[in-house]
Amino acid sequence: MMDILQQQDCDLTLAEGLEVYYDSFPASRSPLKDNTSSGNLLRNHDCTHVIFGLDTSIEQEVLLDIWVLFGCHFRFVSLIAYAKLPQLKGLYRELFDDYGIRGILKIYRKNFYRIRAVFKKARNMQKKWALECPEHYLNRSIQDLRQEYGINILHNDEH
Repeated sequence: MMDILQQQDCDLTLAEGLEVYYDSFPASRSPLKDNTSSGNLLRNHDCTHVIFGLDTSIEQEVLLDIWVLFGCHFRFVSLIAYAKLPQLKGLYRELFDDYGIRGILKIYRKNFYRIRAVFKKARNMQKKWALECPEHYLNRSIQDLRQEYGINILHNDEH
């Protein structure tokens, strides 16, 4: 199902893309829900998965980190608030329990060439994606948003 989001010219709206993204979660794991006053921190993160065409595998989360750091406009206060969410603290704990620091570093090393490709794509964007995704973007097509921002997603065969 995520395949449609991994097409450069995806004609779904961002809201429809979010639904596809949420539907792609395995039955054993549901999407994290935001309990903050704004309620948008996790939705904004999920929008980055959709706009950059990435799933929730650990390898693609690593790639998303690079997209966010180099291809997004954000305030550090937002990143700190995001990192402090209790839902994420539990997820981080799980990751470290499952992989350990060596395992996580190994994932980064294994994906070095893909990380480098994402870095180049992020640097070549026409403008940075707003990590605090405006509400009205949800009604726009993913294809139009990618074109406006100069987002060229990473394809599976790219290294």
